[in-house]
Amino acid sequence: MMSDFDGDLPDDSARERSPRLVLLFAVFTALGVAASAAVILVVVRHADTARAQGQAIDRARFAARAVLRPELRAADLSGRPARGRIRELDRLFADRVLLEGIRGAMLYGSDGHVTYSTDNRVADESTKARLHTALAGTVVSEIATAEDGSRVLRTYVPVGIGPARVGGVVALDQEYAQIEAAVRRSSWLIASVLEALLLLLFLMFLPLLARVSSRIRRHVDELEHVATHDELTGLPNRLALRRAGQEMSAAARSGVLLLVDLDGFSEINDCLGWQSGDVLLTQAATRLRRDVPDAHLLARLGEDEFAVLMCDARRSEIEVASERVRRSLATPFAVDGVRVAVSVSVGAALLPEHGSDFGTVLRRAGNALSNAKIEGQSSVQVYDSAHDKSDVSRLAFAAELREALDSGQLLLHYQPQADLTTQRIRGVEALLRWDHPQRGLLRAEEFISYAERNGLAIDLRHFVLETSARQWRDWHEIGIDLELAVNLSAVDMLDVSLPDEIEDLIHRYEIPPWNLVLEITERTLIGDERRARHVVDRLAEIGVRLALDDFGTGYSSMASLRSFPIKQVKLDRSLLAGVPGDAGAEAIVGGSVEIAHGVGATVVAEGIETRDQWRFVFLMGCDVAQGYLVGLPAPADDLTALLGAPRLIPLTAA
Repeated sequence: MMSDFDGDLPDDSARERSPRLVLLFAVFTALGVAASAAVILVVVRHADTARAQGQAIDRARFAARAVLRPELRAADLSGRPARGRIRELDRLFADRVLLEGIRGAMLYGSDGHVTYSTDNRVADESTKARLHTALAGTVVSEIATAEDGSRVLRTYVPVGIGPARVGGVVALDQEYAQIEAAVRRSSWLIASVLEALLLLLFLMFLPLLARVSSRIRRHVDELEHVATHDELTGLPNRLALRRAGQEMSAAARSGVLLLVDLDGFSEINDCLGWQSGDVLLTQAATRLRRDVPDAHLLARLGEDEFAVLMCDARRSEIEVASERVRRSLATPFAVDGVRVAVSVSVGAALLPEHGSDFGTVLRRAGNALSNAKIEGQSSVQVYDSAHDKSDVSRLAFAAELREALDSGQLLLHYQPQADLTTQRIRGVEALLRWDHPQRGLLRAEEFISYAERNGLAIDLRHFVLETSARQWRDWHEIGIDLELAVNLSAVDMLDVSLPDEIEDLIHRYEIPPWNLVLEITERTLIGDERRARHVVDRLAEIGVRLALDDFGTGYSSMASLRSFPIKQVKLDRSLLAGVPGDAGAEAIVGGSVEIAHGVGATVVAEGIETRDQWRFVFLMGCDVAQGYLVGLPAPADDLTALLGAPRLIPLTAA
């Protein structure tokens, strides 16, 4: 059975795609070491070159002033010497100057003209500036090209004859190849030593990184497993089903999707308690694993709903597979000494007959399941477009939502968030509610998808931002300063006008940007990633914080933390339901906190309902707690007294 994620299913593929941290670090560090060595070599070579040239200039200065000046006459620098004097100068230069790399010399008079040259050269225009400097009393040098094409270091040394401080200039040419050779010998030794030290440091640090990388990899694998598996039954979850189905769609493979619902499960929970219901669900999962071994994927989607995905299956196999599922679950379950019998309803849809994309197939299988439940217990229904009324009801509901925007039926409740260290309220999350005339108070989850599909999401965003910002200002004016968290939808993250709206909002209501937290899920970033990244980067420039919501569910992963400037991570309530006491859950929470802090994000623990949970998340290093223990979502007026309290008194007594 493929439910253990063999082959190409999400858990293994995600692990195979996860970056090899040690290898990546080794490669980039090696490149860094090489670059550092290159920079060091350039710096050392430059320093050695300057030093070698300085030594050559000192040698030329010594030859000109200590060797030549005592032998020169004033006439040698005032005009061209007589032929006999030229022979004397030739012997002087040959015997005492043209040694140790000095290959040529010239004498310049005080007027800048050449009076003598060992190789009969004459002055050119390029030497005028340096001659002028030398005649002013300063030794200067340049790298010049000799007549044979080789490079020479030409040094101009001012000399004085008799009472004159500077009577002329001696120009000496030295072989530059010898200078380069000296530089190579010196810099190579130094660079080799430094390179060896850098390499040794890299080799010493690599084992440490391997241990850290291994630890991070374990945390990533644990979180990926949590994201794609149901905690109770160990089966793949809705996200895993979507991934597997999308892979089938991309590969143009046919298949059958069965959605299985346990009839009357809510009554079992009501009579025996949710713990007994969990026992029954675990046993049901075990039976399905055993009795449907050829399923491509077996998943748990909701409280009492399972999914069976079969690859390369036809319509004729629906009845056979459904009957196997029903027989598997027909035997009564033993739950806490009570024998409990359940029946199942099955809804089926075919890929690609009922949709070229898996999302459509999943929705239509859900529609078939709804029709099966209407038919009665143990019914099996295959999707039939004639019975699909979801579009009609969606349009009617969307029209009601549009009217609610205009008639004042929408309102905000605020749920407080407490600092785990100070035990004081530090912020609130603005939660959208719809006071529906017939259905009562509806949460945003019950209508936000309708808004997104019918062009109302941006109107809802305007309402939430304006109302919550105005309320923040009202609290601020009475001395209550808070962080304000607002949820954004997938439509919002693709709206390039959002950053400008946020910037205008914080200016009009004088909200410090850091006090505004915009909550997103990974789902809101899926789609046009380039456009979403532009919006996110602009929001970061403004200074508001981004929070990754639902962390620990199927809609969160390490990729979002790596790719986006997330400043806050909100651990989902499902991740904290088993703590303290569940060693696996505790390890995952601890790993999540460590990873979040590692990327510079604060951690909010959601669903905190008991003091034991408060203590646990505090010890794990979480920064903020949110849940019924801190306070229920409530209208702003009902929260004002709590927000002004100096400390959460019930927690100090714990």
